[in-house]
Amino acid sequence: MINVENLNIVFGTGAYRVHAVRDVSFNVAEGESFGLVGESGSGKSTVLRAIAGLTPNWQGAMTVAGQVLHIKRDRAFRKRLQMVFQDPYGSLHPRHTVNDILKEPLIIHRMSNIEQCITDTLTEVGLGATYRFRYPHQLSGGQRQRIAIARALILDPRIVLLDEPTSALDVSVQAEILNLLVRLRKERNLTYILVSHDLAIVAHLCSRIAVMNRGAFVEEVSSSQLRSGTLEHGYTQQLFVASKGYNRTAVDQFVEFE
Repeated sequence: MINVENLNIVFGTGAYRVHAVRDVSFNVAEGESFGLVGESGSGKSTVLRAIAGLTPNWQGAMTVAGQVLHIKRDRAFRKRLQMVFQDPYGSLHPRHTVNDILKEPLIIHRMSNIEQCITDTLTEVGLGATYRFRYPHQLSGGQRQRIAIARALILDPRIVLLDEPTSALDVSVQAEILNLLVRLRKERNLTYILVSHDLAIVAHLCSRIAVMNRGAFVEEVSSSQLRSGTLEHGYTQQLFVASKGYNRTAVDQFVEFE
């Protein structure tokens, strides 16, 4: 469903030049959930934004559902692939009601039966018609993220890109959103790419996980390897230790990986 080959992304020039993504290659099968993990600034979200068409200055080759991707993306691509962003409040228009937010993509893509689509999608993400005319500030963080997921699903995409979809939420709400995402993938046969710095979340949602450091892939592991800690690369091992909580002795032994 998704194929990325030798993806490179550079920002800035001269002394301000940053090679954010370095020769990244991977593929994701239809219906699979693929994870990208790494510390902040490792290039995870930049990869996701390049696939979505939000970062135009990339080099390499990418295909989605057999379509070769170029800088410009057509309307059919936008319908086929949708993205859920990290901040559920910042990604929703503060002066638009839930109804306006969900109606907009339907109008843009000239979809029919708009009223029924909105009602059905709200129900599917665990909200009802009573939320339809509320504004984002009238919703909790978890409810806002459900609206963001509903907006992504309302066009019936085949691929959903998830950029740290639970990092801004409380732990209890995180579990609800993760369970919702798992259910939706099974019911709709969706293909996911999930970006997160939380190894437990990625291991719960994804079957294969790529570990990134300084813009490059250092290792690809399975969810079972990530849970058990049977990892080969030193950076991945450090990331695993760090995910267990602060340990002064362990931190003192950490090294920088180029």
